[in-house]
Amino acid sequence: MSFTVDFYEEGRKNVRKTIILVMVFLAMMVVFGLIIDLIFGILPIFTLIFLSVALIQILISLSSGKEIVLKSVKARPLKMNDPEERQLKNIVDELSIAAGMGKPPDVFVIDDDSVINAFATGRRQDDSVVCVTSGLLKNLDREETSGVIGHELSHILNKDVLLMTLISALLGAVVIVQLLAFRALITYLRFGAIGAATRSKRSSKKNDNSALPIIAFLAAVAGLGALFSFTGRLSLLAVSRTREYFADARAVELTRNPAGLSRALRKIATSSAKLQTANVATAHLFISDPLKRRINNRTSFFASLWSTHPPIAMRISILENKTLTEIEAELSDYI
Repeated sequence: MSFTVDFYEEGRKNVRKTIILVMVFLAMMVVFGLIIDLIFGILPIFTLIFLSVALIQILISLSSGKEIVLKSVKARPLKMNDPEERQLKNIVDELSIAAGMGKPPDVFVIDDDSVINAFATGRRQDDSVVCVTSGLLKNLDREETSGVIGHELSHILNKDVLLMTLISALLGAVVIVQLLAFRALITYLRFGAIGAATRSKRSSKKNDNSALPIIAFLAAVAGLGALFSFTGRLSLLAVSRTREYFADARAVELTRNPAGLSRALRKIATSSAKLQTANVATAHLFISDPLKRRINNRTSFFASLWSTHPPIAMRISILENKTLTEIEAELSDYI
């Protein structure tokens, strides 16, 4: 099977997307802050707060995102005295050289023999990490492991990790801003509106509704925050699914062996064990959903919106040049 994707251009596109995303997001934070500052007449307090929240989220994600992820899944450094882990290191080094990477990623292991999975993290090539479960080492042969490692190296080379890390961080900032706007609305309703109501008793009826525009503005900011959070989450999932297909394609280019990755995905599909240390915040990083949510194996429109990964049967069908129906029939007992 042949692929005609320009992977270097894909990496450059991801960098451009990241820059545009950050600029749009920061502009959005400034607009939100200015609206609330103008309402309260305390310029530029909320503008600075919202901008600070956004910048702090970005800095944390870039400076320590890798460490946070590794700690959350309870990953440990490689043990070079273990034959399986030493072979894994050799595979990572060989494929890194083939990919033209200056420095091979560091390698970590999650001690869970029941799960076959892997992920990559790190904002730069020279600061990247590949992490696999011990179950992957015990259940996959060298060709299959090479397919999985090729997939993870592809995420690093395509700069998917940087893009996904920033999207996740910015979504977190949106949630914080949404909560701040909501708190400002509640505060105004409790104090500003009450004060306005008290003053209105001593004034004409013309001023009875003077608080309504302010309440409407604050409600709009809180509502927009909720909307951005919702649409941002859908965007994150869509980007995650698309990047999986590109990573599969580049893994085949690196290994020259689509069968290795295909067999690995089949073994992953037939395993029902969930990774206990994974969570919804890190699930999109893995080669396959570590939480084993059934929605990720569905091909309906609704499932395609909310799944973190494309259906594994679809990925296998592309790698094996078979129809989706054929693969689904072969895996019907598992997906």
